[in-house]
Amino acid sequence: MAHTGFDVEQVAAVVRRIAPAAALLVLVAAVLLGAAAGARAVSRSAPDLHRAEATTVAGAPLRAPDENALVSQVPVQAVWLAPDGTGRLGPVSVAPGTPAGRTVPLWVDAAGRPVPPPVTGTSDAVVVGALTALLGGATIAAAVLLTAAAGARQRSRRLAAEWAAAEPLWSGRRITDGADAPGAERRRRGRRAP
Repeated sequence: MAHTGFDVEQVAAVVRRIAPAAALLVLVAAVLLGAAAGARAVSRSAPDLHRAEATTVAGAPLRAPDENALVSQVPVQAVWLAPDGTGRLGPVSVAPGTPAGRTVPLWVDAAGRPVPPPVTGTSDAVVVGALTALLGGATIAAAVLLTAAAGARQRSRRLAAEWAAAEPLWSGRRITDGADAPGAERRRRGRRAP
């Protein structure tokens, strides 16, 4: 039996072939969108903060005052440049035992005063990246499953039509008008030859 019309099975095969590439594109998009969201979160939370390099002018003590702290830091005098280029001197937090002359990273405000580092934006990056990956993956999975189901339905209908045409020939049942009506077989068997 010749098939005419739209072939969903071919569409399902194409969707199955391009699904891995689409998944890879979704992962790349998730990483890029997550990185952009993280950068946006950082710039939004600290538009006036600047990163500077401070150089210690004295060595730090070998022991921290609070040895039970999760991250032990001690204050030590250091010099750095403010955003306007002027030199600054003041205390910065460093690890115990940091020698004089060591360069340490420092965040400063527009006036050149040390401030806590800005938020990293990691949570925004993870949320946006994860949602992009989940929604993209769900879309790809839905496309694969729906086209496969539609292809299976089309294949089943085609097989039923082909079987309806082949079964009478295979079983020996003659195809006549009314042959498929209920009781038609009984009527044929009950007739006597003339």
